[in-house]
Amino acid sequence: MTLALIAVGAVLVSIAMFNKVPRLAPERLDRPRPGGGVATAQRTVAALRPRLADARLTEQGRAVFTAVGGSALIVAFFLGLSGL
Repeated sequence: MTLALIAVGAVLVSIAMFNKVPRLAPERLDRPRPGGGVATAQRTVAALRPRLADARLTEQGRAVFTAVGGSALIVAFFLGLSGL
């Protein structure tokens, strides 16, 4: 439980601090496909890569993420001290 709270709290606080969220975006790579002829050798393959996108949080949203994430980290700290 403590590790889950640490993970959730760290994610929320980092989103609030940097105002960025991860997202998968296709990246176009020029790679020939195996088994293709001359006409199919020029096709492009789309690979999904993780990118950081703007979270578009308002000041109130950043405050909520910081408060909830910080509270989760504090609860995780005290759960860790108690041995749970």
